[in-house]
Amino acid sequence: MHSQKSIYEELKPFAGMVIDQGRGVTVSDLAFASAEDRYSTAFIGLSTLTLPARQAKKLFQKNIGETGQGSDIALTRGETNNTNGDRQPSNQVYIATQLGFQIYAVTQSTSLAAIPILNPTAMYAIGLNTVWNLTVGDGIKRTLGTVLEYPSGSGIDVAMDGGSSPSIIHGFSNNGWVGAAKRKLPIPIVFPPNVQVDIEVETGTAQVLVNNLGVTWGGLSYSGGSIAYKATFRGFRMTLPA
Repeated sequence: MHSQKSIYEELKPFAGMVIDQGRGVTVSDLAFASAEDRYSTAFIGLSTLTLPARQAKKLFQKNIGETGQGSDIALTRGETNNTNGDRQPSNQVYIATQLGFQIYAVTQSTSLAAIPILNPTAMYAIGLNTVWNLTVGDGIKRTLGTVLEYPSGSGIDVAMDGGSSPSIIHGFSNNGWVGAAKRKLPIPIVFPPNVQVDIEVETGTAQVLVNNLGVTWGGLSYSGGSIAYKATFRGFRMTLPA
């Protein structure tokens, strides 16, 4: 839970950051509205079980109930909480101070239900081979890091039987669940009012995931679909002065 004091301390180093160049509005001129997470998911389709080279998808473009961002199935609240399309309302600013990515698989044939990636090597390869880019308005697209560098926590999850001699039934890698610690951004990302901000994931070289992705979960074989990248920003919604 953020107090007014903690919000002030977190944003204090950036008080002079300009939000509205035309009006000369800086971070220090904004009024606090809420502390909130913004999350959105993009999907990059596999060729059988190969993550293709140079594929890019944007996040925070589509709202709940819309298709897109690599999905032919309508996004639910599980995939996004976006309701403003690709830009903020005219009197609001969102300042993101932390970011974390989750990576998982989906079939996309009938649903976007998450399929855990069983193999840590596959998780590492996907995260290391996918970068995220930022473009504000008609500015220069900048690559700010790999998905691997911005995890939502990390670890290995296991499922165990309940017998007298417990044993591991399943084990799969993850890069964190919602609520896990996000990485603090070196400089906050500002989503200004009425300005399109593109957050994009982009693959590098092709990654063959056959015999590496982890093939079964709940008795079902995973033969292909998409890799899902769920980006969650943690930050503050602010309002501009009248």
